[in-house]
Amino acid sequence: MAVYVTGDTHGSSRYGLFSVDGFMSRLSTDAFPEQKDMSKDDFVVILGDFGGVWESERKKFCESPEERHALDWLEKKPFTTVFVPGNHENYDRLTGCRDERLLKSWLYSGMPETEKEKLRRGYEQRDWHGGMVRVLRPSVMMLERGWVFDLDGLACFAFGGARSHDIRDGILDPADYPDKASFERAYRKKQGLMIRVKGISWWEQEMPTKEEMEEGMKRLRAYIREHGKIDYIFTHDCPAGDRFFLGYPQCDELNRFFE
Repeated sequence: MAVYVTGDTHGSSRYGLFSVDGFMSRLSTDAFPEQKDMSKDDFVVILGDFGGVWESERKKFCESPEERHALDWLEKKPFTTVFVPGNHENYDRLTGCRDERLLKSWLYSGMPETEKEKLRRGYEQRDWHGGMVRVLRPSVMMLERGWVFDLDGLACFAFGGARSHDIRDGILDPADYPDKASFERAYRKKQGLMIRVKGISWWEQEMPTKEEMEEGMKRLRAYIREHGKIDYIFTHDCPAGDRFFLGYPQCDELNRFFE
């Protein structure tokens, strides 16, 4: 068994709108020749900002043709791909939209209630290797926060998420506007500013809740009491002390949790 770790793929392709690198280029056979000797019992772990599920279809809960092609491509790889979520992820589609105000706004006025129910649930949740995952494909999965996964005898604590750093000038909530036209007027006024849009380019689930952190800590401590140690911790953000060492003294509750 082998475990390879990377991060911040920001979608499938180097040339995608939201792509910094892209997992299709990074995990191609040419760029990652080690996979020739790998099997589905080997793992590639993406530490946040996976981005393979990003676009938002407003009429039905589904993958875009580009997403479907890329995820099918990843499924055909010889290894198993798992990821923890980062801050640039479409959490509404991954883990389910729980913002009823947004679902009742003009943004989703064209989506039938049956499709909204699918959106509320997100991808299928399943128990896997000792923890809970969201299944995008049989061998492409998101590791839920706060669980310890057994990867062939290696204890791996997963806790994704981070606070976005590119929202300095605020977040627009479509539910604050009665219709698309009024929202677009407000958006145009903020052109050139560092903003994001709730439910389109930003999701509040990027930051874990207090309850998620408490439950994660309980599972972590229980596992250590029983087994003695954790081998790896999979996160997207870092502890407060590491941020300070790297020259970023500001920290939030998630950094303090990791510390």
